[in-house]
Amino acid sequence: MEKIKDFFREKGRETILFTLVMLISSLSFALGYLYFQEFKNIPIVIEKCSE
Repeated sequence: MEKIKDFFREKGRETILFTLVMLISSLSFALGYLYFQEFKNIPIVIEKCSE
């Protein structure tokens, strides 16, 4: 238990920063995946412009 406390005393800021980056990355991935699931059945329509 003492080793864990010493580790967080020495590298607390880096550990918190790493945890925040991982949480934000995971949240971004999850939101993108959910957004894709909602709109994946909508067909892509390509229209020809008449000039």
